[in-house]
Amino acid sequence: MIREVVMPKLGQTMEEASIEAWRVKEGDTVQKGDILLEINTDKAALEVESFYAGVVKKLLYAKGDAVPCNAVIAFLGDAADAVTDEMVQRALAAAKAAAAARGATAPKAAEPGAAVASAAEAPSVADAPPVAAEAPGAPAGRILASPRARRTASERRIPLQVLRGSGPEGRIVEADVIGYAKRIEGLRVSPTALEVAWQRGVDLTKVKPSGVDGRIMRADVEAAAPAAARGPRGRRVPLTAMRRVVAQRMALSKATIPHFYLTMDVDMTGAVELRRELAASSGRKVSFNDLFIRAASLAFAEVPEMNCAWAEGAVVYRDEVNIGLAVGIEGGLIVPVVRNCEGKSLLDVSGDTEALIAKARSKRLTPDDYEGGCLTISNLGMFGVDAVLPIINPGEVAILGVGRIAKRPVAVGDGIGIRQMTTLVLACDHRLVDGVIGAKFFQKIKELLEAPKSLA
Repeated sequence: MIREVVMPKLGQTMEEASIEAWRVKEGDTVQKGDILLEINTDKAALEVESFYAGVVKKLLYAKGDAVPCNAVIAFLGDAADAVTDEMVQRALAAAKAAAAARGATAPKAAEPGAAVASAAEAPSVADAPPVAAEAPGAPAGRILASPRARRTASERRIPLQVLRGSGPEGRIVEADVIGYAKRIEGLRVSPTALEVAWQRGVDLTKVKPSGVDGRIMRADVEAAAPAAARGPRGRRVPLTAMRRVVAQRMALSKATIPHFYLTMDVDMTGAVELRRELAASSGRKVSFNDLFIRAASLAFAEVPEMNCAWAEGAVVYRDEVNIGLAVGIEGGLIVPVVRNCEGKSLLDVSGDTEALIAKARSKRLTPDDYEGGCLTISNLGMFGVDAVLPIINPGEVAILGVGRIAKRPVAVGDGIGIRQMTTLVLACDHRLVDGVIGAKFFQKIKELLEAPKSLA
């Protein structure tokens, strides 16, 4: 019996997912619960299990294809079963209609008769050959140049494509245009050749002249290859679906959320000792992230005005405390959320974070595991970073950036002592909370971490 495998819908806002890798190939035998493929949604990378046992008869899409939710992506069946062209075309037509209904480009299916590579057969990014940013003669992409540079280049008939910018991020500035103009002052160039070089994007310093006295003529320019727009050199690798989502969400955050930042140095000496005591008494290795999550959850209880979210035209005050933890995984970043922190002990939080991190790294998170956060903890201290100025995860009120914990000389009473210190940075959404509320919340976190017995 032929059975359909569909792209799962794993959240109310999820409309499509891209295929990251197939774990099977046509002809493979699978059991119920076996992993068929990895997908990337708008928020996470996930593994899709088979609901059926049988033989993989047909894979309809290839790695990288974006497919609407609930669209058929593969067929399973018994060894003697056959998938007809009519079944394939019906599945593809339904996917095309679903994509058209929401204004998206219809996914392109694998060519009939073509095998879809499994994850083991697909070339890795490291094995991919270098790809030029633009082939010679291809239309130039957008060139970063200042308005004055563009005006001067137009006046002097100098193609921007031939210039290497000296400004920020490789931007072409007026000095770059003038410098090139001086380099070609000694060349003998006919007026027509100069105009053609400007229009075609040809570097006159690389043109072989054929005219009298070494003059560069129009025919010389037309025979020369146009310069590709200058850009970063190196291997070009397309964004993964996860990296694309991270880029979109962070750009959205900085463009639409007015951040303000608060910074505090926190004495973690007691917290370091508490971790040792808990490891000895409970056998559980409580992380510093667990302490930060626990402190933030208690701070929300003390400053409830901080536990809110933006809704167009209104502020929503939350009834529960859900705190996310930024976890770096292959290909991007994901923020699993510890839910209902207000009712959990430190050891409960520790158990939840350990399980969520394992699920994130094995790509088994579900929407319940990464939605509905109030605040995110972003800790880069393990990399020796002194302080982090983080970007708020859209939908949340704040994010706490954590730097390394290190011994520093600090004032202790009227003397100097060596203490285990860290620098915390709290970024808040100024649409929702003002500096006073943010400072009260932040101060409570500091108090709890410096008197950590209350966290246990």
